[in-house]
Amino acid sequence: MSNPLFHALNGGNALRGGQRNFAPALLQHIQGFQGNPMEQLQSKLNSGEMTQDQYNQLWGMAENIVQRMMGVLPRR
Repeated sequence: MSNPLFHALNGGNALRGGQRNFAPALLQHIQGFQGNPMEQLQSKLNSGEMTQDQYNQLWGMAENIVQRMMGVLPRR
């Protein structure tokens, strides 16, 4: 099955200094996103399109991203 986010992020082909620079493509994907992401995830989980393990892995990655962003973004 094709992964639209993976393809939107250039399929992992964009390397910069040995690391992938996903930021521009991710921002573009976020800006074009329609709907409620939690509802869409729950729908994928309910339909079997995503397993509980995949959901847990995704949740963990999101938590990691949030923690990294909190360390970089200025506090108000």
